[in-house]
Amino acid sequence: MKKQHLMLMLVAMGCLAALSTDIYLPVMPTIADALATNMAMVQTSLALFFATFALGQLIYGPLSDNFGRRNVLLVGMGLFGFAALLCAQAESVETLMLGRFLLGLGACAGAVSCFAICRDVYDKTELTKTIAIVSATIGIAPLIAPTIGAMLNEIYGWQSIFYFLAIYAFSLFFWILTSLPETNPASLKPDQTVRPVSYMQMLLNANYFSYLLVNSAAFVALFAFIASSPVIFIVDWHLTEFQFSLLFAFNAAWMIVANIVLSAALKRYSTETMLKTGYMTIIIAGTAMLFSVDYAKFIAPLVGLEVSAVAIVLFALLMGFVTMGIAIVLSTSMSQLLQCIKLQSGKAAALAGFIRFSCGFAITFVISQASNINVSDLAVIIIICGVTCSLAMFFHKQSSATLTKIPE
Repeated sequence: MKKQHLMLMLVAMGCLAALSTDIYLPVMPTIADALATNMAMVQTSLALFFATFALGQLIYGPLSDNFGRRNVLLVGMGLFGFAALLCAQAESVETLMLGRFLLGLGACAGAVSCFAICRDVYDKTELTKTIAIVSATIGIAPLIAPTIGAMLNEIYGWQSIFYFLAIYAFSLFFWILTSLPETNPASLKPDQTVRPVSYMQMLLNANYFSYLLVNSAAFVALFAFIASSPVIFIVDWHLTEFQFSLLFAFNAAWMIVANIVLSAALKRYSTETMLKTGYMTIIIAGTAMLFSVDYAKFIAPLVGLEVSAVAIVLFALLMGFVTMGIAIVLSTSMSQLLQCIKLQSGKAAALAGFIRFSCGFAITFVISQASNINVSDLAVIIIICGVTCSLAMFFHKQSSATLTKIPE
């Protein structure tokens, strides 16, 4: 299989999770009315998806290492397609919840296999570049998914959204079946010299844990923004939902730009250098954000605008730089941690995905329970995440330097 075609397939796998969540967000009130329930119950179906998406990765990781990426993907895509059909035929919210539960279990096969296949085929700098390119392309999905969902609902009704997802999954199933060779050499010819590594052993691996901590910290910063942005933009600054969606899409675009820049920069700079650039960008932009409201009060009279207008522009720009830093850290740290575990990249990607999403939803829950959150609060969270990345890499380098001094 040509590498260009493989990359397109990896993107299609990676987009599955974003499509599954964002495509039906605009029609959640419609679904609630159609199923004679309330919004809280429909939102619970979204939470169920995320729960199985996180936990399912721990199951698919070992399976893909032992039985092959291709087989696991076929099972996952088949399950996803049938789950989407179940959602489309749902006449009660309980059936919808079951369908969303199974959708998450199917979608996570693509998430695990996407990174694992990257590790199977690419190595070192080439691996980082590939992850960056795939991540940049996947970043388009959250931008267009709500629009696709709204259009399908307007023309054919809300059920058409899930029929669309079913067609997408079954198309990907047949593409994998007819075109994707097995990329995991360990599943084809088991190497008896390679001992299986448990999830606990991975966590005790200093190299793996350092990059996992960095990856998770960056994800916490991203989810902190996602969880707090509706409060900051809509409640505090009284923007309309349309204005909020434009600013949110603007921020997501920065992730795409960051990964494109990263892919180009890796031709001259090492992965470690770009990783440091990423978390330093988070720290610097986060610190500037902490004082952005004060800057706005100073700048507003000079440009003849309201303080809130200047504050919104400053926040959007600074959050854009934070997002760029986050995107660079996520791609580089994922590349590095995948290289720490020999021939078990499925489990390595699965554990990273589980921890990352668990941390992301932990910060989302904390923010949802807060009475109010403002720009300064978000900035403090972002700075803490950036500093965590910096400290993790500092101690990682210290421990690596100590180990090299120990005589064999």
